[in-house]
Amino acid sequence: MNAEQIQQQQALGFRSLNFTPRLEPVYRESRSAMIRQRARPVSIAGLALYLVYAIVDILTLPPELASITAGVRLAVVCPIIILVLILAYQDKPSDQTFEKLYTAAYLVGGVGVIAIILAARKQDYPLPYEGMILMLMFGYFAMGLPFKTAAVASSLLVIAYLSTEAFAGTPTPAVLSNGFFLLTANAIGMIGSWVSEYRHRAHFLDRQLLDLMHQATEAESRRKTELITAASHDLRQPLNAIYITLENLKPGEQDGHQSSVIAQVKDMVAQLRRLLGTVLDSARLSEGMIQPEIVPVSLEAMVQELHDLMNETLGQRNITLTIEPQPAGYPVLADPGLLLRILQNLVINAADHSGGNTITVSSQCQDHRVRLQVADNGKGVAPELGEQLFQPYVRGTSPAPCPGLGLGLTIVREFTGLMNGRCGVNSRSKQGSVFWVELPATTTSQAPGPC
Repeated sequence: MNAEQIQQQQALGFRSLNFTPRLEPVYRESRSAMIRQRARPVSIAGLALYLVYAIVDILTLPPELASITAGVRLAVVCPIIILVLILAYQDKPSDQTFEKLYTAAYLVGGVGVIAIILAARKQDYPLPYEGMILMLMFGYFAMGLPFKTAAVASSLLVIAYLSTEAFAGTPTPAVLSNGFFLLTANAIGMIGSWVSEYRHRAHFLDRQLLDLMHQATEAESRRKTELITAASHDLRQPLNAIYITLENLKPGEQDGHQSSVIAQVKDMVAQLRRLLGTVLDSARLSEGMIQPEIVPVSLEAMVQELHDLMNETLGQRNITLTIEPQPAGYPVLADPGLLLRILQNLVINAADHSGGNTITVSSQCQDHRVRLQVADNGKGVAPELGEQLFQPYVRGTSPAPCPGLGLGLTIVREFTGLMNGRCGVNSRSKQGSVFWVELPATTTSQAPGPC
């Protein structure tokens, strides 16, 4: 079964309540499984009703008649219902076999009602025929039998009832009157059953189409995951090799012009590495591939690693990176790799867009949370941007054109959220900006209590 077959079936329609040979068996298996699930509450309700009717018979009918009617309900119909209820919770028989047993139980219940009416007629007790109408409606609507099955079984019960009335000597006008109302009720039940199954079949096609689309989406997601994983390795490796080669070139082996060219190439490679990292991080986030491993992280070690990674690059751009002393004894709860990536993005963002020449990394501790701040002495963030900077593809202005996709701060927000934190920006025009990230903190044995 594929999407094309389902769409063709939807186009053809199914007024005869039959699908094409390829789809019909699949639908019937699904319908039988649904009927098995439905039989559980229906059987409980049916059993309760028959027990109530048995009590009412004993309380309201003549003793001789009550012994027959209550006996039929308790000794015949109720055991059948109990058997259906038990089988509904078992793995065997199969769903389609169970559907047949379920239909047989409906017929037994109807025959039981007919036997009760016949017993009343034999004793000249005016028991109404409304029990047959209730039985028909129960079969059509409560039990949820397929249209054709319900129509055939109910019609057989109507014929059996009319034959029983004739056999019991009921006057012909009364038989005709009762038959008219029963046939009318049966017709209403058939119409309702046809509409119900038609809608169920339409819903089945829609559900199957959605399932196929979901499977296709999952397959595409797996393909993207494999591509991202391969790209992360295969694209970064040559860039890393180029960067390391440039780093290992010994001073004095080139003249001034060559050294300048090498410095430009190193800068372009570094920019390309950052762009590639941003694209891959964004793709991994969208595919749900990033699962943080949150552990206590030393702030001193984290900011020192940040300084070692960024200081030389910023120095080449005449930007000073200042690290303020961090609060001792209060590790932050974070994923080390994600936290370092967040701080790198904030520092790069300040270097590219602020227009300042000093970037300061600091932290504050309040209650059980740590706020890490990356401040610059640049021109500040325009008021109309504000928190929009953390949205995808929103970029601030910069004194000079710089590469970027407008995803750096979006990744900061997403990574922070994965670690149960939050982020934001405080800025004044021409007075610089302070981008901050707030994460949970934990205490150590040397420094108990809140921050």
